[in-house]
Amino acid sequence: METMHRVENLKSRVAKVYYELIKINDELESIEKNYLGLPEPKIIPFPVVDYKNNTPFLALPGLSLPSHIPDFRSCLQRDGLILLSWDKRLCEEGERFTAYWVTSTGQARFYASKLLSIDDFPMAIPDHKSYAAEDGIEFYGQEAPSYIVHAAPELMMSNPHHSSLRSVHVSRLKKNGSTVDFMYKYLLTKEKYRKTGT
Repeated sequence: METMHRVENLKSRVAKVYYELIKINDELESIEKNYLGLPEPKIIPFPVVDYKNNTPFLALPGLSLPSHIPDFRSCLQRDGLILLSWDKRLCEEGERFTAYWVTSTGQARFYASKLLSIDDFPMAIPDHKSYAAEDGIEFYGQEAPSYIVHAAPELMMSNPHHSSLRSVHVSRLKKNGSTVDFMYKYLLTKEKYRKTGT
């Protein structure tokens, strides 16, 4: 009983830290938007309701993840894409991961990878169009993920200043050492054609 109480207490503290990070992030973004002379967007924080399913973790550039969460940020950046998030699910085959991206230039297009094992996940590439990074649910009726790691939450939502927000995020990534070509115009159909030649 005492252990359960301690677990619930720790969960409550995690939620408070999460929302504090959201507030700090909002303040940073507000400063950046004002610096760019843009109206401040409304950012809706992701809810922390159920710790057993769909637990969100914020992983902005320079922000450390909890030690039990594998950090795939550097290996999942791709030319022409910004990593939005990834999630972990428990399937019949075991743990499976999905990555979500948005194009880094031009029209904002959202993509997701296939479900992959932890060994294959660092090589994940977009497989299909997707808006699932909004809620972590890829298809209706699918099991909710064990957790979601949000690497760029401000880019997951519809926003009239999406292109400016992307450039701010890309600047952060570059400051943190990313060498990805963010000016590359990524188009899934073109990439699939290049890969198969058909």
